[in-house]
Amino acid sequence: MAGAKPTVLSHARGSALALAGLAVITARPGHGLIGQLDQAVIGLAEKGRSPVAVRAARVLSALGEPGFVLFPVAAATAIAVRRAGWRQACVPGVTVATGAAVRRVLSWAIARPRPPDTIWLTEPEGFSMPSKHTSLAVLAAGACANRTAAGGLGRHGAPLLAAACVGASRVYLGVHWPSDVLAAWLFAEAWLQLAEAVSAAPAAMAKPGRA
Repeated sequence: MAGAKPTVLSHARGSALALAGLAVITARPGHGLIGQLDQAVIGLAEKGRSPVAVRAARVLSALGEPGFVLFPVAAATAIAVRRAGWRQACVPGVTVATGAAVRRVLSWAIARPRPPDTIWLTEPEGFSMPSKHTSLAVLAAGACANRTAAGGLGRHGAPLLAAACVGASRVYLGVHWPSDVLAAWLFAEAWLQLAEAVSAAPAAMAKPGRA
């Protein structure tokens, strides 16, 4: 039906597709064509730095800090309580918190080194892939858009915009390879889709034939 909400199955398919893309990106980080593109882009970013752009990158990077992400998630929770009750209102916080934990484990498993510390303009933490700041920004943007009744454009556009802005800032500041950002976006999209599938499952099971 035109305009119908995504079903449990469509969310599951979206999650599977994003995970497939993530598997490709993380299979051999730093090697092959992707590795060459990483080197080329980060080299261009270093050469193109300016004081004004560095200040802008620091501001954008801060949007992916855990302390900042807390505020939009709390706001989305408050809005969702009024519209759908506590069960649905808890989804943004649970999605972001569990996604952040899984991302950390994935980062340890991949254990990709960061770009050379000689080009860092900020002090990073942990391994490079997937980007923590980008993951958190995408998770928060997507979870909030899903729970504040944003239209289709908002549900898909908000996470993509968050990935582009925060991810680009981390590359510009020299602490991430571009493929780290791509991996973060794919991971966060997979997690958001999975969270929506799980959230929608009880209602789908209560209405046979409409899942």
